[in-house]
Amino acid sequence: MSHMSGSESPDGEPAPASSGAGADDFAWLYGQGASASAVSGGDPRTTVLPLDQLHSSFPSSDQPIAPSPPSPPRGRNPLVIMIVILLCVTAGAVGGMAFLLQHDWRVAAPRSQESGAKKAAPSGDRPAEQEASVMPSQAQVACQASQTTDDGGHPVYYVPQQMYDGKLNTAWRCNGNGVGQAVSFDFPAGTTIAEVGLVNGYAKIDPVSGAKRYGEYRRITTVTWTFANGTSFQQSLRDGLKTMQKLNIPPQPGDHVRLTIEASTEPGSAARGRDAVLISEVYFGHP
Repeated sequence: MSHMSGSESPDGEPAPASSGAGADDFAWLYGQGASASAVSGGDPRTTVLPLDQLHSSFPSSDQPIAPSPPSPPRGRNPLVIMIVILLCVTAGAVGGMAFLLQHDWRVAAPRSQESGAKKAAPSGDRPAEQEASVMPSQAQVACQASQTTDDGGHPVYYVPQQMYDGKLNTAWRCNGNGVGQAVSFDFPAGTTIAEVGLVNGYAKIDPVSGAKRYGEYRRITTVTWTFANGTSFQQSLRDGLKTMQKLNIPPQPGDHVRLTIEASTEPGSAARGRDAVLISEVYFGHP
């Protein structure tokens, strides 16, 4: 019988090394593995990696380290961008409009005031000439028609003061052809007159029936204007012209003016009561 050494097992396999010094004397250099995956067969000894694996796991100092790719930019919400753009455009438009309005106001203000003065026309049927006329203080006549009624049954008067009330639908009336009839006008002392005129018929339109009265009555065709100093001027008037007909004259003292009817047309209607002369408005202009 041969004697077996302590380094061999009965089946000829080498016996595992003991846990003493020997092969484990340099285990501290590599570090002791505590994980079971790093130990083969439950041997707590440290597993040593080959150098090529170590090189592949840790790059050498002479190999450049590739930079990591930049992170993609964060996406922007299109709705937010559109809102911002619209706010900017709106703010610019409002600012520009405010500037333009302020600029236009500064430039156009004088023109607006001027045009407003020109457009200050009388309301209703008041003639525009009334604004620039000299108003009589009193009127006297020797002939005046009695009160009548319109087509609606309303009373109609023909007093001489209605010749300068600024209304074309009122008038002074004298029955007949009116030839030789005169109207005397008084003015404040020191008044000067350089223009005269009149509406030579009844310019009224009946408010109920819409009948046009101008063509129904007589129309005055010639008058004479006589002033306080004795100077007189004759004026010819057009038949059918229902607006103010004026006559320019040299400036005259206007304390007293007399209007005398010289001629008139025949009545335009054969209806009862149409044989009369009427003056809807008179005009006296200062220099």
